[in-house]
Amino acid sequence: MIVAVACTLLASCAASGAGVRVSSPASGDRSGAGVGVTTYPVGQRPSIPDLSGATLDGGSLTLSSLRGEVVVLNVWASWCEPCRAESPDLARIARDTAAAGVRFVGVDEQDRPDPARSFAASAGTTYPHLVDADGTLLSSLRLVPSSGIPSTLVIDGAGHVAARVIGAVDATTFERLVTSVAATGASPAAS
Repeated sequence: MIVAVACTLLASCAASGAGVRVSSPASGDRSGAGVGVTTYPVGQRPSIPDLSGATLDGGSLTLSSLRGEVVVLNVWASWCEPCRAESPDLARIARDTAAAGVRFVGVDEQDRPDPARSFAASAGTTYPHLVDADGTLLSSLRLVPSSGIPSTLVIDGAGHVAARVIGAVDATTFERLVTSVAATGASPAAS
């Protein structure tokens, strides 16, 4: 079963390297899984469940403990090539936006501990990574398809999703999304 899930996720992972597009959600559609960027206007931002669990470094984390700060939640796996490509950019953006109160959290999806820790270290990520060995955390995120690795959510200080990226991030567009949410709390600039 795990092999079948990993193969499905791997196939999706490879396909998710397509170009990023910016769009707004269709009326009533909060779960569309198209590759690209979706922004959510203030007042229409969906919430996500309060994720919690063990981290790769042996600690624990509850997402609600970061309430009041902009949180970037990135779902990744060490075996995912688009994840490998985007992770150094995410690590840099995390460092560049930390002074603005932006916190990054990874969700390591159905991975083995040693390759996951090695991957996180080689990418230069210093932020916490929740361990999702059985897919429970990902399955609770209704805005992210179960085969959507990598995927990233930008969560405003109130705990609502301001933007969603399905597939690998484009560093320039993504940094603009994150800094816009951090600076104003308003809907991020889409262009």
